[in-house]
Amino acid sequence: MTIADVLGVVLLILGAMLVFQAYWLAGAGLFPRLVGQARDRYKKPISTTLIGLAVVVPTFLLGFVVLVGNEENHPIVKVIGVVIGTVPLLFGAIGSAGLCQLIGLGLPAPGDQSQNWRRVWRGGWVLNFCYLLPFIGWLVILPWGIISGCGAFVTSLSGNTALRNRARNAGREPRRTSAPKPVARLDDDSPRSSRLQRSQIPSGDEGNKPQPRPRRPRRPSRPKQEE
Repeated sequence: MTIADVLGVVLLILGAMLVFQAYWLAGAGLFPRLVGQARDRYKKPISTTLIGLAVVVPTFLLGFVVLVGNEENHPIVKVIGVVIGTVPLLFGAIGSAGLCQLIGLGLPAPGDQSQNWRRVWRGGWVLNFCYLLPFIGWLVILPWGIISGCGAFVTSLSGNTALRNRARNAGREPRRTSAPKPVARLDDDSPRSSRLQRSQIPSGDEGNKPQPRPRRPRRPSRPKQEE
């Protein structure tokens, strides 16, 4: 192996790492809420991985069947098969940005609050170097990152839709106001109704009752003159 071959392998690996970083940063920039929800999904890695397997395996098999069954070599059918097989990879690359963000949160640095993408960038480089580990990185960590990222992406999409529908339905609900207290019926003979009627309805006798006349002040009596 010559130096040119070594440089070619190094450049190929570095290019792959930069491509992964570009997808992770693009996902964090275009879908920040989805990436945040994918980060929360990685707190349950087993269920997220199983959901990713349920999505990736059937789509890969379907894409393979479409490519193999294309006996007439139609280019459109080939493109459809390739798209079916690569869409889970795209979902996994974007969803695994949540894993990068989770790693970046564990490695805090100044300026993370104002520049949230730095967490994804920092965690992405850590994950990229984990992919470089021979055999384990190539055959275990890299496939797990893509599969779990696809599961995190799919579950985040469903959770985001449910939250938006809930917020939309909550916004459409009218405000509930407290019902006014019912006024006592006039034909009710209960004691409470009678008291309410006396307090609410003035009686006619009170309105027609004449007001008492003011009394005139009495004049002081004059003393009798003595004869």
